[in-house]
Amino acid sequence: MNSRLVRADLYGTLVFVVAMALAVPFKSDRWAQVLAVVVSVVLFAAGVASSLWAYAQALELSRVREVGVANLFLLTGPTAPKFLKRLMSGLLATQVVVALVAASIGVSGLEQSQLNALAFGVLVPMFGIGMNGAWAARYGSYGPRVDPASTPSNGKIG
Repeated sequence: MNSRLVRADLYGTLVFVVAMALAVPFKSDRWAQVLAVVVSVVLFAAGVASSLWAYAQALELSRVREVGVANLFLLTGPTAPKFLKRLMSGLLATQVVVALVAASIGVSGLEQSQLNALAFGVLVPMFGIGMNGAWAARYGSYGPRVDPASTPSNGKIG
């Protein structure tokens, strides 16, 4: 686990969990709403940036390797070692669960004109997806590119 990307994913997830743990009990206080929104938007922006970088790297890599979108962003197949796959998938799952729970709690007791600031947490799983993609684009394992013209076909589609 020597990758800075894995540590960034871990620390980002911890910051999100702590921010939501602080914001949920004080959901109607302005400071808690600002905390939830700022942490969520910053992590979302980092996730978008890392996803775009990973996608650009994967396009270049796909010239010589078979890179699938699921391999890149969800670490499926032999892309990552099992330990790392479990860790990063667990962090992504934690982000999803915390976001949904916080958003659900945030909506309770709201009047019609109030904002559910905790709902911004649903943006955060983009951070986990981006970290997965960045790791896979940099360190992932992919097979050689398969040339469709060189594979035998029986003439049937599907």
